[in-house]
Amino acid sequence: MRHPKKSFGFIVHEVARLLRRDFNQRAVNLGLSQAQWRALAYLSHHEGIRQVTLAEYLEIQPISLGRQLDYLQENGLIERRPDPTDRRAIQLYLTPAAEPVLERLWEHAAETQKAALNGIPENEHDALLTLLQRVKLNLLSNDVI
Repeated sequence: MRHPKKSFGFIVHEVARLLRRDFNQRAVNLGLSQAQWRALAYLSHHEGIRQVTLAEYLEIQPISLGRQLDYLQENGLIERRPDPTDRRAIQLYLTPAAEPVLERLWEHAAETQKAALNGIPENEHDALLTLLQRVKLNLLSNDVI
């Protein structure tokens, strides 16, 4: 039987869990849940995305995302706008108030990355990211959905 510490999937899962934990500890002062900052961060790269599409990307149910978005909207960080091409759909946009929050999120992300890569020579950082991107692309190309 293979030991979990030698399993690629186990190690990747544990690294992802520890990255989230480290980031959450740093970002606790922002007053956002993990689900809320994930939605905000993803939206920062995909403004105008439909609410249902964002739920798919975040791998959560649209109703759960709706509650997260309600909080972000109530706090003035996002706005929902009708989709001009489909009156049933809602598009999501950041407000100017989201910018300082996102700046803090990226600062915390940089701190977490620095901690995670501590002791790894800088010339190996790009190689690590390149390999992880290849793994991601391999899995996406095998996606059966």
